[in-house]
Amino acid sequence: MTQQPSAQKFAAAPFALALDSDGDYVSPAHLRTPFRSFLVSCDRGVYWLRMPGGAGKTQFVRGIIARRTGKEGSLEGIDSAISSGARAIAAGLTAQASPAALVEALKAAFEAEHGLPAPEASGASESPEAFAGWLAALAVVAAGQGAKRLVVCIDGIEAADDLTLSLLPAAAALPGGVVLLLTSRAAADWPAEPFAAAAERFAPGPGVVIHEIGLADAEYVGWLRRLFVERLRPLLRSRANALLLSLMETRASYERGGRDARLTADPVLRDGLKDDWKKLTNKFPRYSGQQLPVEPLAPVLDTFDRLWVDTLARSEGRADRFFLMVRHLAAGGLTVEAVSDLPEGEALDARLAALG
Repeated sequence: MTQQPSAQKFAAAPFALALDSDGDYVSPAHLRTPFRSFLVSCDRGVYWLRMPGGAGKTQFVRGIIARRTGKEGSLEGIDSAISSGARAIAAGLTAQASPAALVEALKAAFEAEHGLPAPEASGASESPEAFAGWLAALAVVAAGQGAKRLVVCIDGIEAADDLTLSLLPAAAALPGGVVLLLTSRAAADWPAEPFAAAAERFAPGPGVVIHEIGLADAEYVGWLRRLFVERLRPLLRSRANALLLSLMETRASYERGGRDARLTADPVLRDGLKDDWKKLTNKFPRYSGQQLPVEPLAPVLDTFDRLWVDTLARSEGRADRFFLMVRHLAAGGLTVEAVSDLPEGEALDARLAALG
């Protein structure tokens, strides 16, 4: 399946995370599941996702709007956060954004998604009522193509000025079939007055959900952990194989069989290592029939336990940095042993950028 190069682009905003390929996207269940539940239960409404910078908000929105060619040749979403009965468009805000620029960006996104001219947008940026009326017109066109919902994603609303923020309709003023997905940084990263105004306009209530995620939340950390395990499992296996091969070549003594809770917790790794061991015994018949020796693998497993802790610490829990570190580890540009000595913050950004 290949991603379509014509996928929507955000309004002029230098986002750090680009969705270069399907393989770059890891659907975050901690975001996807509650948002999907909201879509199922609400015909219209506002879903406000608040997370620290670099935690994956923009990447989630990109996953929702990105398209790839499915098995039958039709386009399908990369992320299953929205069902096949919904269509999504998105715009990203910057400090230079204006009401007119937001409308223009959404208009362009709608036309890219639907392949049709968007309804006339003149006057849509003049008031929340006019903007809601224009969204209703968009929803009618989307419904004509079979969409039951039009999801309008506006990323980074903390960057909006007062005029742009005031353009966004309250949930009760939205037309049927339109859902606003708003993303922003946490309250602490906003100027006090703009946040208070946004919080008042989109206070939790009928048709409004506030979903706040922190870098230490268990579901968020678990998402990073799953990515770490899945992407670096081949690297762990290669190190384990090198160790097992060394045992065979040197005829070193070792304890046969054994158990380790870390292998029990990762059956994909455990079964892969068993297959690797069987292939090695075919080359060294004297070991044929023996079970995978688990005890000698403990140092390798220990190394990757430390690598997880070090990668999380150096990235400061930020998904953007964490993903890049894992990518470079998997590709070999960053060695396992080098991670603990990496700097943090902007110095880490510079070091990772230098790796290409």
